[in-house]
Amino acid sequence: MSSVPTGASDAGSRSGSVRVAHGRGDRSPSLAVVEAIASLAGVEPDALADEADVVLYDYVDPDALDSLVERGSDGEVAFSFAVGEYEVRVDCDEVIARVAE
Repeated sequence: MSSVPTGASDAGSRSGSVRVAHGRGDRSPSLAVVEAIASLAGVEPDALADEADVVLYDYVDPDALDSLVERGSDGEVAFSFAVGEYEVRVDCDEVIARVAE
């Protein structure tokens, strides 16, 4: 599967929100968070730390995030957190990120 955000609204801009699917062999939830924020910041995911000064591990442990979502794979997991100026919502199969207002 492509790493392009799915259902993106204004991807690569400073407005709107970005949705990135995860799970089922696609990508991990933590990688989906990085991809969504990178899309909003207008940078490549591997350049997020250098170009947008965002390091996911500064806000949440990526392994813990992945584990928490895997344990809730029956659809019963949904949580939100802030990563710098971005609001992130993670559920059992997608990540939604947007610039905080």
